[in-house]
Amino acid sequence: MTGWKLALKPREWQVVALERWRESQAGIVQVVTGGGKTVFAQLCLLEFFASDVPGQALIIVPTVSLLDQWCLALQDELNVSPDQIGLLSGQERPKGDEPIIIAVINTARRFSTSFAQDRRAFLIVDECHRAGSPSNAKALDGPFRATLGLSATPEREYDDAFTSIISPRLGPIIYEYTYRDAAKDGVISPFSLTNIHVEMLEDEKEKYVRLSRSIARCLRKGHVIEGEEDRLKRLLQQRAAVSANATMRIPVAVKLIEEHRGERAVIFHERIEAANTILSLLKKRGHRATIYHSEVGPTVRRDNLRLFRKGLFDVLVCCRALDEGINVPEASVAVIASSTASQRQRIQRLGRILRKAKGKDAATVYTLFATDEERARLEREATNLEGITTVIWHQGRVRADA
Repeated sequence: MTGWKLALKPREWQVVALERWRESQAGIVQVVTGGGKTVFAQLCLLEFFASDVPGQALIIVPTVSLLDQWCLALQDELNVSPDQIGLLSGQERPKGDEPIIIAVINTARRFSTSFAQDRRAFLIVDECHRAGSPSNAKALDGPFRATLGLSATPEREYDDAFTSIISPRLGPIIYEYTYRDAAKDGVISPFSLTNIHVEMLEDEKEKYVRLSRSIARCLRKGHVIEGEEDRLKRLLQQRAAVSANATMRIPVAVKLIEEHRGERAVIFHERIEAANTILSLLKKRGHRATIYHSEVGPTVRRDNLRLFRKGLFDVLVCCRALDEGINVPEASVAVIASSTASQRQRIQRLGRILRKAKGKDAATVYTLFATDEERARLEREATNLEGITTVIWHQGRVRADA
């Protein structure tokens, strides 16, 4: 489109990936968080709109926060004027004739098929792994002439929806850009990982062991006894909750922030109640801290994030709301106080802190773990990160100051 021009110089991987996408104008790029997937999509948009045949693009995102980010990125990085962008969500509707329409996926389910009819249409799906559920898959329907999927982790962990739903509609993975690639190219900040073992209290240990024994009884000779599937699922969830709620995670997380007083830091915890407790303790110790999670109203939540990014707060305490769609490159310290077993969540959370920012020389990531299962996952990660970063282990009991 007239006046559209990329403000950033394409990275080498983006040039190579564009050549691959250009061959069929379809496919998925697997790019580590912070690696430049949005800019790559903008290169594909320029390619698509360079044709003499008129067309429109539909960009599907999982959240309203990502819709906002895409809208700003297209204006700031591609010089797209605001009137050339239509927004589709539960709160907004496009005129329909804008060159680019950005839609939240749950609204796009009822929009995509009609949008792609009788026009040359380009479908871009950000965080495309989210499109694998039966309901969200409807947003991928339609006779699109070009497709592009974006994700740091396109393959889903608990079902085969990538091969049965996502890839057939968007195309195969045509390019992978990993942490190793990003570190080698200087795209992400240098970083260190410190894994800290926190002891569970005696009653927590007893409950964890008791649940583990019950889980073992459900699993006979490597398979689940018939009729025990639901019970096994409940037991696994209960055991995970015991670990996630381990009392010592809270004071140890606070102690780590004390050691980095004045630095920009993000704390992740699985439980909202625990996140609120951490915030309260930090404030009592004089930290400029705020919070971001789903139970905070949307206006206050956005204000808290904005003020953190501007430097009015030093510490942001959050739950899963930051896992997809929010950038906090200003933060140089992350404390992952508790987490699930999801590798996708781990990649997303690391990506939040490894983005480069002005004045940020390196990032420090602390992960608290309480069980052997957690330690095994972190050991596998450490093996994969050999040659990329330093992984430090604190063995035994770690006490926090009262």
